[in-house]
Amino acid sequence: MDAVVSWVSTARMTGDAWLRHTTPDKYTRQTLELADQMLLETGSGLLKAPPPQFDTAAFDSALTGARTNIAEMARLVEQKESDRFRQPWDSLRVYLTVMKQFSDKVESSQ
Repeated sequence: MDAVVSWVSTARMTGDAWLRHTTPDKYTRQTLELADQMLLETGSGLLKAPPPQFDTAAFDSALTGARTNIAEMARLVEQKESDRFRQPWDSLRVYLTVMKQFSDKVESSQ
């Protein structure tokens, strides 16, 4: 779960840096694409072998939402559409909170 939280956080921070014009478009897009890929791999592993008392349906839904927003962010960077970038970037904050809650729940059950 820590890896999932870390990759969603990475996407948020990368988006923040891009909005402040402190990272190049190519780096931002590549980092977002990597975050999406790593979330797919890590999330799939968690869904195949979930921790005890893990709500896989809710996790899968949150993971899908996070990945959808990250993919949209990467697309908008590619198209240089900073005006529309904030919506998926803001939505990602919600998914980050949800992922942190999942992580805390898993940690407290061990």
